[in-house]
Amino acid sequence: MEQFDQYTLRAYHDALAGKSATPGGGSAAAVIGGLGAALVSMVANLTAGRKKFAAVEEDMQNLLTASAQLMDSMLRLASEDSVAFDGVMAAYALPKETDEEKERRQKAIWQGYRDACQVPLAVAADAVEILKLAIVAAEKGNPNAVSDAAVAGYAAYAALNSALLNVRINVKNLPDDEWTQNTLQLVEKLRCDGEELQATVQAITDSILNA
Repeated sequence: MEQFDQYTLRAYHDALAGKSATPGGGSAAAVIGGLGAALVSMVANLTAGRKKFAAVEEDMQNLLTASAQLMDSMLRLASEDSVAFDGVMAAYALPKETDEEKERRQKAIWQGYRDACQVPLAVAADAVEILKLAIVAAEKGNPNAVSDAAVAGYAAYAALNSALLNVRINVKNLPDDEWTQNTLQLVEKLRCDGEELQATVQAITDSILNA
C-alpha cells in the first residue's frame, strides 16, 4: 500500500494527475479533509497560550488533540482508499464458467463493493467531526484567524461530499437490499449533518467579519 503521507506535496499531485486510477477522488477527499483538520489546529495554535484568550484555553487544547487525531486518520484513509477497490477487481477476475462459479463470483463482487464503501464512509464520518471542530475554532478561536476556521469548514465539507459520491457510485452496483438501503440512509444523514454544520461555520464567520 502506498503511504501517501510520506509523499511531498508535488509528488502527490503528480500521482493524482497521472494515468493510474489510484490515487483518485477518494484519496483526494481524505487529503482535503486532512487539510481541514490541519487548519483547525492552526487556529487553535494561534489562540492557545495567549492571556487574552485564557478563558478558552481548555477548548483550544481539546481542539489541538482532536484535530491532530483526525489529521492522522485522514492521511491514513488517503492511502487505504487506494487499495479499497482491490477486492472488487479480484472478484471480477474470478472464474465464471459454471453456474456455481458465476454465483460465487457475483457474491464476491457484491461483497467487494460493500467493502469498498467502508473507507469513504470513514472519511465522511471524520469530515463531520472536523466540521464540529471548525465551529469551535470559528466561535472561540482567535478572531483574526476566523477565515482559516471557515476554510477548515469548507475543506471538511468538500471532503464529506466527495467521499459520499464514492459510496454512492459503489452502491449503484449492489442489489437493492437491506444493506444498500441502510447505507443510503447513512449517506443522506451524513450529508444533512454536514450541510447543517457547514452553515453554522459560515454563520459564525459572517457574524465576526461583518461586525
